[in-house]
Amino acid sequence: MPDRLDPTFVRAQIELLRVTHPDIWDEGDERLLADMLEAETSLYEFFASLVHGMRTTEAFIVGMSTLMEQLKARRDRYERREEVLRGLALKLMQHANVRKIELPQATLSIRTGSQKVIITDETALPPDCVRVRTEPNKTAIKEHLARGEHVPGAEMSNAEPMLAVRTK
Repeated sequence: MPDRLDPTFVRAQIELLRVTHPDIWDEGDERLLADMLEAETSLYEFFASLVHGMRTTEAFIVGMSTLMEQLKARRDRYERREEVLRGLALKLMQHANVRKIELPQATLSIRTGSQKVIITDETALPPDCVRVRTEPNKTAIKEHLARGEHVPGAEMSNAEPMLAVRTK
């Protein structure tokens, strides 16, 4: 096994990734890219840099997922708060028998809402009032193909190589 990578090959592969996936590169990746392109980088140092990049990216994914969950919870609280405040204003205006209030910040007015459809029995709806979504069931298709059965319109692909990364 060689202990060095051909810098020209590495450069070409990185450039191919930059062209085909321009959206995945951050400004902070420039140092990693510079390390990768260094002609004296040994094979193991190069892969250590790649693993470091993968682990850092995974940490960002976890962190962003957590932040997104927290922000969604916060947004949901604000949506409920807005709904409660709007409901309070409506009840107070109805109680005061006032249909319109003009303020410097906003004009509040009571208006008739829109009618909504209420489904009382889905099974009684005529066909032109029902939407049915069909999509391939890949799990069932895979089971059929694994048993050697023919499934028109589907076939198994060849397994593509994938990288396994274990960290202790």
